Amino acid sequence: MNPEVSLIEATVRVSGFRGYLFTGKLVKTIILRSNPSLSKFFEPSKAGPPKLVHVSPLFRLEANGIKCEYSSVDCGRGLMAKCDGEPSIVSLDGIYRFYLGLHRDVAHYADVLSNLINNIQGCFEFMDQKVCVEPLEFEYVDAVAAGNRLAREVLESGGVKIVFSSPVMLRDPFKLASKFKSFVPTPMNVFAAPLYSFLYAWGLYSIKRFRLELLRLHRIFNETYTLFKSLRLKWVYYNLRPEPALTGFVNYRLNRDYLSLLREKGIAVEEWLGNILAYTIALGVGVGRATGFGHVSIKPLRESEKKTRETRA
Repeated sequence: MNPEVSLIEATVRVSGFRGYLFTGKLVKTIILRSNPSLSKFFEPSKAGPPKLVHVSPLFRLEANGIKCEYSSVDCGRGLMAKCDGEPSIVSLDGIYRFYLGLHRDVAHYADVLSNLINNIQGCFEFMDQKVCVEPLEFEYVDAVAAGNRLAREVLESGGVKIVFSSPVMLRDPFKLASKFKSFVPTPMNVFAAPLYSFLYAWGLYSIKRFRLELLRLHRIFNETYTLFKSLRLKWVYYNLRPEPALTGFVNYRLNRDYLSLLREKGIAVEEWLGNILAYTIALGVGVGRATGFGHVSIKPLRESEKKTRETRA
């Protein structure tokens, strides 16, 4: 059995690096050393089909969630348009985790997992330093099953919480030729990449259908007024310069009246939403997903939790 989209969580011991780094680059190197056949799926491209592979940076679990390892720049209020501060130093010496998400058209997850288990250990040169990696534990996640479960829970609870576990760079899906990023995490901006990947993988993509389903997402999910309190703009040091990206989380409420309308039209909302959430979990959101940006975790948001959090805000 090879599920449509899969997610592998790896726990490794890493040592030997100190300097400026977005560790998604190191994760990509670790994966390709053990799975060189995947290299073509990571190659940069300015246009064309979506990448059906995704990695996270190295991260550690903390009491309040995931802490990713990457260099960033602290900016004063007067420097938001141009941030030239000194990047923070990444020093790797300990136990970390990372995620690898992939579609079955890329490779069979079992083969990729086997190669990681058997070939990941060793030392190698990375950015003029000797980095050593030791595998400790691997966990497989059936993203399709997880997406279906989350869809049921989200529809029952009336809301969803999307945590930007790694920095997120979004684009407006209606500005197809634009290089400019969007810093407003509307449902359309957040779900555009996984929706596009899903439609493309199933051979269903057309501009008309893509925009129709984006509009459906826009009408189903409504941002709460706490959105800008739960997000932070962070300048991530990437490719020798600071890049603006979003961290934090966003809560969306469900429009139950519109859900009822879709069901009356015979649309299998739970199955449709489950597919989109599965691709979101496995392949991330936004741009730069194959280099460590855009990893998210998704939770149902209970009505009582929404009211409590928004009252406290």
